[in-house]
Amino acid sequence: MRANISKKQERLLEKIEGCYVGEWVLVEETAWDDQGNPTKGVVVAHGPDREKIVEPTSRLHIQKPGVKTFLL
Repeated sequence: MRANISKKQERLLEKIEGCYVGEWVLVEETAWDDQGNPTKGVVVAHGPDREKIVEPTSRLHIQKPGVKTFLL
């Protein structure tokens, strides 16, 4: 099974966590607090298998060098 590629919509991280319970989620960070912690992001890909998130992660970092991402 491939990872699901998501529509580009900026959301608060708390909302992202609540929408994808039990899944691995690749998030492109879009906003940070005063300490540099991410507060908002765009879901790039999600799925139940972490291995399926590797390819979308690699692709994003090639397309956007310097992009900040994390996995939930």
